[in-house]
Amino acid sequence: MTHDVDVLVVGAGPAGLSAARAAAAAGASTLVLEKQNEVGYPVHTSGGSWVSDMRALDVPEHLYHPVDDVTLLGPASQVSWRLPDTVCMIDVRGLYQHLAEKAVAAGAQLRVRHSVTDVLRDGTRIAGVTANDHRGTRIELRAAVTVDASGFSRRIGLKAGIGEPFRRYGFGAEYELVAPNFPDRTIYVVVGSEVAPDGYAWLASVAPGRVRVGVGTIHSDGNVDPRLYLDRLSEIPQLRDLLAASSPVELHTGLIPAEAPLERMSADGLLIVGDAAGQASTLIGEGIRFCMYSGDMAGSVAADAVKAGNVNAAELGRYDKMWRRRFGRSIEWAYRINRYMASESGGQGGAGWDDYVSTMGEIGIERAVPLIRGDFTASNLAAFAATKPWLFGRRGVKALWQLKR
Repeated sequence: MTHDVDVLVVGAGPAGLSAARAAAAAGASTLVLEKQNEVGYPVHTSGGSWVSDMRALDVPEHLYHPVDDVTLLGPASQVSWRLPDTVCMIDVRGLYQHLAEKAVAAGAQLRVRHSVTDVLRDGTRIAGVTANDHRGTRIELRAAVTVDASGFSRRIGLKAGIGEPFRRYGFGAEYELVAPNFPDRTIYVVVGSEVAPDGYAWLASVAPGRVRVGVGTIHSDGNVDPRLYLDRLSEIPQLRDLLAASSPVELHTGLIPAEAPLERMSADGLLIVGDAAGQASTLIGEGIRFCMYSGDMAGSVAADAVKAGNVNAAELGRYDKMWRRRFGRSIEWAYRINRYMASESGGQGGAGWDDYVSTMGEIGIERAVPLIRGDFTASNLAAFAATKPWLFGRRGVKALWQLKR
């Protein structure tokens, strides 16, 4: 088996760069292909995450902005919490550039403006890719292990016959504003069919005087274009003064899968990671930390397989087992609850959304935060369902008790 590199990573997002760093750090020759002109641009995500995970992932403090005050706003209801040292907003471009630096420091190489066109095969094994380089020249790159970190496009997986194009997905549109009157270290989450049908809106400070204001909707449930709702947020009475004298300096749009993760994330010579594998939490459309953890797993498994001289599906399948052991329950439950909430909210109108806001206030932040984070342990689910079992519905409660067994 001859190849140009041990590990070839397609996509320089958080999953691909984390996989590249881990593989290179373990001694594998590693190359990353990125279709854009630069890493981290354009921005496709709002960057909400959790302080504890940023620390666990060794992200420098200057690349995330902690948020202390969180308000959930319904059509005629409101509940607020103070959550010091819990929630944060990431400098998305800065984080991606940081991850690229770590990958290069570990020994990986990056190539920007390289667009993959097809996969190479050696029998049943994915043996690399063909691509157009930055000059438009067609090239072939052979690898012992190819890592599909291409995001929503799932480019390599689809060409390898794994998975299908995403049919249900989150579509987000966001301004970054200069907003001198918006309070620092504050997030508003807004629900209601008038501001975010089949989804929710957010306003989150990312620095003093800077705020990201966005709307996210689920396509296939409603197919609403969130860009049509962005400017409505400044008309909400509770937000009008906070957004006075503000002006956009950036516009971000992005897609995130809102389906269950792939049943199979590995094949002969191939690993699929991050959004391409459906590894984001669909509950609130959060993916960066999951992508980084999963990328670390994929890179380590790929390097180990290369060292062992065995890159077949059985050997690379260790990655599937590792991922499901750590995140399978969390991502599965996030998907179940997302689907349930979407089906229940469709015809409720304002009163239904206000019921949800009030319920979150009654449940209490101590029970709500672990589930929003994706900590779907049996004890957390039981405590949540015991408080408001109707929120899960009959099917959800039945599934809960099956999980406990």
